[in-house]
Amino acid sequence: MLNWTTEVIVDFIVGTIIFLALIITHFEPKIKKLRSILYIRIAIFFMMLVFYIDALSILYLNITLSRFNAFNIAFTSIFLLMGVNYISRQTFNSIFLIINCCLGTLMVYLAFQADSIKLVTEFGYLNIKWIRALALMDIIISLNLVVVLLYWGFKTWVNSPFLIKKESLIFLIGILFIGPIYLIFYILYYLNILFVTIGDLLMGLGTLIFCFVIGREPKLLYILPFTIHRIVVKDRNGNPLYDHDWSQSNINETIFTGFLNAVQLMSEDVMQIGGLFDINLEDGILILRESAQITVGLVSSKSSKLLKDSVVKFTADFEKKFERELKKSIKDMTQYEGAYELIEKYFSNFPYKTIKSKKQPIFLTERYTKIPLELENKLRTIFNDEEEYEAIKAELIKSPLSFISEFIRLHDQLKDEVKGISSEDIKYLNEN
Repeated sequence: MLNWTTEVIVDFIVGTIIFLALIITHFEPKIKKLRSILYIRIAIFFMMLVFYIDALSILYLNITLSRFNAFNIAFTSIFLLMGVNYISRQTFNSIFLIINCCLGTLMVYLAFQADSIKLVTEFGYLNIKWIRALALMDIIISLNLVVVLLYWGFKTWVNSPFLIKKESLIFLIGILFIGPIYLIFYILYYLNILFVTIGDLLMGLGTLIFCFVIGREPKLLYILPFTIHRIVVKDRNGNPLYDHDWSQSNINETIFTGFLNAVQLMSEDVMQIGGLFDINLEDGILILRESAQITVGLVSSKSSKLLKDSVVKFTADFEKKFERELKKSIKDMTQYEGAYELIEKYFSNFPYKTIKSKKQPIFLTERYTKIPLELENKLRTIFNDEEEYEAIKAELIKSPLSFISEFIRLHDQLKDEVKGISSEDIKYLNEN
């Protein structure tokens, strides 16, 4: 007879939940081609095998299957650490990975020792249980992994910009379910078998949450490794063509382009046509890509292969998209505003940091706001200060149409009342 127990059923359920999470990482277009997600996807695959094989080993009371599960646990921890390392450090190697590789090898060795696994009776059912050094090694590996995951999730949540703060909190909750909460219930399993079923379900739920939130918001994967600040495109004569800012900057595109021109003049012996060049700044790095017709400059906190590849592809597509404008030497930046499509294509995963809170006022710039010419002339006569005029115009655009007419009517009424006051009255009011 098959040994159907609560743990077997829960293992099959959790394995299926993790399989759904694996499908999300494989088919979600925003993340399926990312190298870091490839490592995590492999880890999720082995994690799924852990639960399925654990269920089968208990179902058939097969100790040999349970022994081979040590490989799956070791591979899960190794590939998960590789993915986290690549996201946070742009390299898969770390001291935690080396430690886990050594511990994983030791765990596999212990799993094939005669007295490491035994059949036990719990709540009237037969069960397979890891004991002594093998059980301790499993906890140590899990603890090592939990420390890394918790650090990564907490740092991501703390450093995430306002626009994706909610997603980063959900991301952290998923990691809490996968890591520390599961580990607590797993340790309590040695007191009561029911704890492990609760822990397994929470881990499956956490894995699904983790994969779902990074599929919806892959910017979470780019918070720790580096921050990109700005990208500028200029022609061969040094004229700015396109400017995109991910963070607040007080330097306009003309000044920034002038800086790029000066850098190129000093580095013309190094940069060749079609070349890629890194310049270390005090608080970051400037990545320059020079092609036949344009030069692209990207400012980031640090360089990476991903950023360089994105700059190269962006440059090639920019030249292709605006081939006619570039051949005619058009310098009007409004003609190149369509390059935002290329920003979405190659840099959509990188988060914006211009908005700090929901109370921050957001104004549309003049080139994106349209109001009737008659109303614009009226506002010009009322507000002489340029900044005051732009702020009032932005507020009026966000207001209902009836409010605009009411604003003008009230202004004319107050203006007439002011004209009706004699100079003697004004002098009297000022004196008193």
